[in-house]
Amino acid sequence: MSIGDRVHAIRVASKREIKSTLYGIGIYMTLFLVFLGSSVPFAATSLRNVLTEGMWVFVNPISTPFYYSVILAAMYLGLCASLSISRDRDLGTLEVLFYGPVDVVSYIGAKFVHLILAFIVVLAFSVVNFLLVSQLTNFGFTADFFWFLVLSLFLMSCMASFGILLSALTRRMMASVIAFLGIVLFLLGFNLAHAFIMGMTAVTPFLVYVRMILDNMKVVIDWISPIAYFGRGFAAVAARDATQFAISIVSSIVYSGLLLWASVWFFKKQGVRR
Repeated sequence: MSIGDRVHAIRVASKREIKSTLYGIGIYMTLFLVFLGSSVPFAATSLRNVLTEGMWVFVNPISTPFYYSVILAAMYLGLCASLSISRDRDLGTLEVLFYGPVDVVSYIGAKFVHLILAFIVVLAFSVVNFLLVSQLTNFGFTADFFWFLVLSLFLMSCMASFGILLSALTRRMMASVIAFLGIVLFLLGFNLAHAFIMGMTAVTPFLVYVRMILDNMKVVIDWISPIAYFGRGFAAVAARDATQFAISIVSSIVYSGLLLWASVWFFKKQGVRR
């Protein structure tokens, strides 16, 4: 296929899928639960601290609930990405699609563009939600919030390419769900365990050995985990470090590109048949 034909196929397919997403209730229910879980505790804690202490100093007050809300929303869309190819294969849709003017690159590209567009809708709702939180708590937005919004798009890029790769590797929807949730839970669990072990005050030879192992594992995992790229960029914005912010953006683009290329390669190996 020519580049023009691929662009047209991506535009048509992604437009159809984003309409399906926006007309469904799943994304709205997820956002409601995400915003409820991230914003309400933050607002309640903020108001309680102000009432009891009279003052609460916070550099980027909205950044913490925003950080967790976009990660949770991206994980939901990443789960959808992990189902995208395996669902079409299970339902026999792939065989029908590839009789038309669609190739592997345009098919994978359409899945990716659809998820980015869906996340832009998520960000629009996020801005509205945190504007309301800001009005309620009287915490203002800082200039950093814009860069957090930009950075979150690259989080979604990493999460979408990660989910699409898993979907290309698995042939059944259940396997895709188990693989995605299993890997994400492992990555989150490892980060919690690493933070806990590093925060322990008692130092023994065994603990030093465990810390060395965890530190070495973390170096590898931080290059695998899509959330880690967002975390590094988030820290760079908070520290006003433009160089690290740029590195985070570029590394996220490279990560996404490599995983999408791998998705195309594995998809060709798997084929379109159930």
